[in-house]
Amino acid sequence: MVFMNAIAEIDKAGRVVVPKKFRDVLHLRPGTRLHLRQEGETIVIQTESKPRGLYMKKGTLVYDAGPVPPSDVVEWIAEDREARMNHLIGVESKR
Repeated sequence: MVFMNAIAEIDKAGRVVVPKKFRDVLHLRPGTRLHLRQEGETIVIQTESKPRGLYMKKGTLVYDAGPVPPSDVVEWIAEDREARMNHLIGVESKR
């Protein structure tokens, strides 16, 4: 296991930015929910272990399925789907 260290600063609004090297290694994307807890004088931050599911947001019922998969996975799925559709309709693959 590789350990990384970084220093982050709290801004005037109380926000902390997770450094890019951590976001990349941990696959953190916009919308990733983080769980914070206090252990003595330490703050422990972990990614939420499961999606929130169904909840009310501003009077509307919303389903939260968790963070969006990395864009390369989404692209790969789209390419595979297109290749299968082309195969079904008899079109030559562009690859």
